[in-house]
Amino acid sequence: MKRLCIYLTYDKQGIVDSYIEYMLRELKTISDRLIVVCNQPQIVSGEHFLKCADYIYYRENIGFDAGGFKDALCEYFGWNQVWEYDELVLVNDSFFGPFRPMREIFDEMNQREADFWGLTMHKEYTNLEGTRFTPEHVQSFFLVFRNKLLHSDLFKGFWESMPYYQSFSEAIEKYEKRLTKFFHNAGYTYACHADTRANDTDNIINNFNQFIMIPNELVQKRNFPFLKKQQIAYHTLDQQTQENIPLVLDYIKNHTDYDVNMIYENIIRLMNVSDLQRRLCLHYIVKDEPEKSRRQNLRIAVAVVIEYSSSFAYVMEYIEKLSGKYNILILSKSEELLTDYRKKGLKCIACIEDNRNRIADKLISFDFVCVLHDADMSSDRRPSYVGKSKFYNVWENLAGSTNYVMNVIDLFEENEKLGLLTTPGANFGDYFGNIGTGWNGRFEDVFRVIEKKQILCNLDYLKPPFEIMKNYWIRGGLFAEIRDWESNFLELLPWIWCYIAQSQGYLSGIVESERYAGMNEINKQYYLDAICTQIREQFGDFRNFVELQEVLSKRAVVDYCEKYEKIYVYGTGEFARKFSPVMPNIEAYVVSDNQNKLEVFQGRKVFYLSEISSTKGVGLVICLDKTNQAQVVPKLLERGFKDYFCV
Repeated sequence: MKRLCIYLTYDKQGIVDSYIEYMLRELKTISDRLIVVCNQPQIVSGEHFLKCADYIYYRENIGFDAGGFKDALCEYFGWNQVWEYDELVLVNDSFFGPFRPMREIFDEMNQREADFWGLTMHKEYTNLEGTRFTPEHVQSFFLVFRNKLLHSDLFKGFWESMPYYQSFSEAIEKYEKRLTKFFHNAGYTYACHADTRANDTDNIINNFNQFIMIPNELVQKRNFPFLKKQQIAYHTLDQQTQENIPLVLDYIKNHTDYDVNMIYENIIRLMNVSDLQRRLCLHYIVKDEPEKSRRQNLRIAVAVVIEYSSSFAYVMEYIEKLSGKYNILILSKSEELLTDYRKKGLKCIACIEDNRNRIADKLISFDFVCVLHDADMSSDRRPSYVGKSKFYNVWENLAGSTNYVMNVIDLFEENEKLGLLTTPGANFGDYFGNIGTGWNGRFEDVFRVIEKKQILCNLDYLKPPFEIMKNYWIRGGLFAEIRDWESNFLELLPWIWCYIAQSQGYLSGIVESERYAGMNEINKQYYLDAICTQIREQFGDFRNFVELQEVLSKRAVVDYCEKYEKIYVYGTGEFARKFSPVMPNIEAYVVSDNQNKLEVFQGRKVFYLSEISSTKGVGLVICLDKTNQAQVVPKLLERGFKDYFCV
């Protein structure tokens, strides 16, 4: 038995991570020749991870995975050499693993009769409206073709006639979903390694992509010793709770020999920090209990930034609890505010231009640093209870006691990829108005800093930081990244810290005490109940969060359309289909110039944007998702559409 394996990789940053080397070494154990196809002209970093490959081919990312495999078979390696082998294995880099030896997987599958097989299967599916049908198919991230099929003219013709697909969705529809049916209709049989049948049903509207929705079950119970990367970034809260990813990562860490840090290395580099915080459930609830047995040589500092004279007594209550155990550093722009703290014998540094690097160097020397700000405890600007509530919301959740602090430090010690923890944002009084404000006008400034300082991160206008990090615990070494920063850049740190941590390979999350976690849960549930009740009463019923959003958006669309005699609708997809019924005055539909265009949609003509000449007195409703909206809006402004509405 001679086996040829082709592994395809693509990375938008041109980086090869260590999980790929691990996979290649495993594939080497079951293959006689291992070819790597890089869907990028060069590797910026990590090329040494490919050293176990027999051949490496570099190409532009034309046609996605299917295009890379096509070129490898038809051009680079050639059919005469391909047919020297009894089996062909096609693998892409979209998953981690294996969590047990690859040889065992192939030994198992050698006992099963099939002309081709894969790791997972998707049962046939249709949506509720019956507008989208997916046939049963072996999923294409890992495919094995055996001798009978591999050496057929049909197999060769399949690849040679395949076009280079222009979009990822087109590749899925015309390559992955077509392949199984194409060969099965010709009399070839197929099989699947994982036990996906356990969750399949003849009620095909309920079939689903299992590696997205139940990865933990697949790994632990369904003979699938792999983790797909794709679903880690997916938000499935409209359909299920979010326990799958933390559970499966915990299982991999504690019950397999696979180094889970290879997973973290890749997802921290590529994913958005807010997605990581949500999908990995990086929200820790810490007890205030006696210390466990811990490392005794840790250097820990608490740096307090003082802005108000009224806070002195309140700050000192906490410092007196912590000072015998940790290094205390008092910082302020005002020498006058430091006077009382100096009288207490505390180390104080004025935050002036000349001291900036001195402060950074001081903090770099510690293993862990807690940065805390005081609050206005007077009633001069607002009732004092407001400032006090905000103060305790921060200090109790970061530095409530020596026991609590050491339990927070344990989180860092137990998770070497954890770099920064902040408090949950205050949600009482006027602070409630800060919820959902996103970047709050600071994205462009943050973007400029990220670019100038060459911070390697995943910055996204549509995904602001999960919290503004003014008060936090942090690994001291991260302060080295802000040394020599200009003062106007330092003012943006609350919006940038999580990206600095990401650039150094660390995760960021939220920490709070048991008492505050219970209180915040009660408060948020009250807000949620009140908001949902009001929406139902004023806008109509809904069954889930997606429907709630649609109820609000449809009312807003109706109000917008009433201002115009004619409406253009941008888009001809699912969003346009959902919202068109509430827009009786639709003149036509519009799509971008580089898109495939229908002649008619919902009984109205479809135009390219360049074909729309007049914008006066015409409304425009953009029926696209947020990502596509961000791409389309600049084009609309160029064409003179200034009054548009995004669903």
